[in-house]
Amino acid sequence: MQTLRLIHTLGPLDARSVFRDPLLRWVIILPLAFALALRGALPALLAQVTARLPFALDIGPHYTPLMSYALLLIAPMLAGVVIGFLLLDLRDDGVLAALQVGPPRLGGYLRYRLTLPTLVGLLLTPALFLIAGMSAGGPSGLVLAALGAAPVAALYALLLGAIAQNKVQGIALMKLSGLLFILPALSRYVPDVWQLPLALVPTYWPAHLLWALQTGAPDAWRYLAGSLLYPPLVCALLLRRMGR
Repeated sequence: MQTLRLIHTLGPLDARSVFRDPLLRWVIILPLAFALALRGALPALLAQVTARLPFALDIGPHYTPLMSYALLLIAPMLAGVVIGFLLLDLRDDGVLAALQVGPPRLGGYLRYRLTLPTLVGLLLTPALFLIAGMSAGGPSGLVLAALGAAPVAALYALLLGAIAQNKVQGIALMKLSGLLFILPALSRYVPDVWQLPLALVPTYWPAHLLWALQTGAPDAWRYLAGSLLYPPLVCALLLRRMGR
């Protein structure tokens, strides 16, 4: 209930702040621009580049899985980064310390802050797939893929808010967190013996959920369960660290 009151009170203020800040506007616009590029210029551009290479390179089998994976994560990832840097600003201003004694209490405030980017990812991701003309295994698959990727927003926000102590550390951590994006992509091309350690990367699960849905694999439910259980578990640990 407290989270709903905070959304009603602070949500409109946050929305106005986003559209007043040029950087934050670009963070919102970038996923849409990427989806439009996937539908339009990017395939033709890649075809021209590969045609000019001095060696044969067939990107066809890899294009859809990798580009759709990037499309799946871009909205929740960027939304989470925005909230993560906002949390760092609030820490610098002493707001988070004040919320330890409330009201509102820190837990309720953080739930509010994490709800909004999660909803942004959940609602924007299906639209991006439709704009890009990419499939996630039909309408139901698209909904499940977006649902599985939604916790990534809270994950990125809390990685910055709970681990970084200031914006300089936040920028360094954001660069390092690129591994959360790269390692699941690499997992398509490594032997099975590496799948278990790579499964410790939280974004591994929504990535493999998407690919299982695209191919109609019967084990998609396993990746859906992992997507809905493991990243939120990591978020809970980060929340606990942040509340200390």
